[in-house]
Amino acid sequence: MDFSMICAHATDVASRRIDGEVLLVDLQRNTLQVLNPVGARLWELIDGRRTVADLAEALIAEYAVGLAQARADVQMFCEDLLCRNVVVAVECLSET
Repeated sequence: MDFSMICAHATDVASRRIDGEVLLVDLQRNTLQVLNPVGARLWELIDGRRTVADLAEALIAEYAVGLAQARADVQMFCEDLLCRNVVVAVECLSET
């Protein structure tokens, strides 16, 4: 996954925050996914404007994690959400 990729919530996924976790309901596939507090925070940050690199930077700013670990975790998280069809890739920004 390219760190310049921008993701957005899929339109057929509803979300609800409950006790620090986020529940994702895929209305097309009738599936439910529960995100832990860190995943819930990343879900909130996925807005169709921030890149994967931006998400990693936010993780570093808010949690005690280094750059390499943050990038690996965010990359894996976004790839998982893409595979589950709860986010869509909007675009990739050219790195200049």
